[in-house]
Amino acid sequence: MQRQLAIGGLSRNALLVAVMLVFAGQTSMLCAQEGTHEEEHHGHDNAVAFFLGGATHLGSDGRSSETGFAIGVEYARRVANWLKIGLLAEYASSDTQRDYIFAVPLFAHVTKNLVLVAAPGVESSSIEEGGLEEEETEFLMRFGTVYEFELNNWAIGPQVNADLVNGHWTLVYGVAFGIGF
Repeated sequence: MQRQLAIGGLSRNALLVAVMLVFAGQTSMLCAQEGTHEEEHHGHDNAVAFFLGGATHLGSDGRSSETGFAIGVEYARRVANWLKIGLLAEYASSDTQRDYIFAVPLFAHVTKNLVLVAAPGVESSSIEEGGLEEEETEFLMRFGTVYEFELNNWAIGPQVNADLVNGHWTLVYGVAFGIGF
């Protein structure tokens, strides 16, 4: 039975990646219709950002079950006027759980400041229950939104993300402070 769940989980994850690719294609068409052209390139080709915020693990009933802090770093490289691809590393901790997240985010710039994020990756969790510590690594899919305020090379961006791991949701929210180069 465990094997069937893993295969079923893989097909769900493959479906999420397919949805993400369709989303990227739709965003590309939207930008083309709005008159976004490569000649109108704005911003920097590379950016590094540091994230500080919170993470709330949601219970199976959708209610908050535990909240802790989150800190992370990300790198993004522009591959098209409207699209960046990057690397993300994040640490989230609460009273009983510690999560390390590593992902490859796609940043779709819907407008100059509004960015939609889709990031497949992995989450390595360490959970304490009853004095015992259990560790597991699972596929993660992050969906999020960022609104960037830019000033020269600097940017500040409040963001809200929803992480889906093995049927469980975690809300990750906070502010990213970045620099473009």
